[in-house]
Amino acid sequence: MEDNTTTTGALRPTFLTVLCILTFLGSGWGIISAMINYSSADTAGEAAALVEEQMDEALDQMDDNEEVSEKTKGFMESFMGGVAESITPQNIRKMAIVSVLSSLLTLFGAIFMWKLNKSGFYMYIGGVLVLIVGTMLVYGGLLGAVAAGGSGFVGVLFIVLYGLNLKHMH
Repeated sequence: MEDNTTTTGALRPTFLTVLCILTFLGSGWGIISAMINYSSADTAGEAAALVEEQMDEALDQMDDNEEVSEKTKGFMESFMGGVAESITPQNIRKMAIVSVLSSLLTLFGAIFMWKLNKSGFYMYIGGVLVLIVGTMLVYGGLLGAVAAGGSGFVGVLFIVLYGLNLKHMH
């Protein structure tokens, strides 16, 4: 049977235990994948060049399609061009550093909350903010906003869920 007590003898709620375990797994995976991304940034940059070629072909096909409005064509061309320009080995390395910092903060925040220490909640918030702001700064534009929004959604959801457990922390 699982022991939900902390070193101080206080009982940790099962919901908080589940959230912390999910964060341990997610943050651990974030650190590992960021290190892989950092070390393989040049290869990823080459793959991005292939993707850019495919996007150019898709844009050419869209230009030939008369059913697609000029406004839609312009938006897609701008978005795809921004994606192609943003996915560079330098940006992949920068994003890997941001991801490691964010994952470390959320991991340590979860460790503190595991011990029912409220300061871990604020550390977790800091980790989510590092990821959101860092993503927007590294990629910029619409791509940065979309990527930050995606990762920020999960982070904010967990902040709310952890916030429901603040009453159990000291």
